[in-house]
Amino acid sequence: MRTRTLNLALAAIVGIWSVSCIAAQPDYVYTTTVRIGDGKTLNCAVNEPLSGAYASGSTLTRREQTEADVLATQPLRMLSGPASEYPTPYTAPSVQCAPVS
Repeated sequence: MRTRTLNLALAAIVGIWSVSCIAAQPDYVYTTTVRIGDGKTLNCAVNEPLSGAYASGSTLTRREQTEADVLATQPLRMLSGPASEYPTPYTAPSVQCAPVS
């Protein structure tokens, strides 16, 4: 009886631990909203695909995309610090932005 209870408790602990590890998203994957200099508000996905709800047919100019990239990746620069290996998701992120409808 005692062994069975111990086995059930261990199975429950392992199950909860594995679910929490799978559900945890790394800190270099996120979505954010940025406002660029010309007043446009953009939704940006960093190191993940931009969800269908935010993706639109409107394209951004090169200047708008560059400004949005810089603003959206600011948290990554704070996390990676002054000396980081290259390329990593922190130092070479993938950024996709679309205007807020």
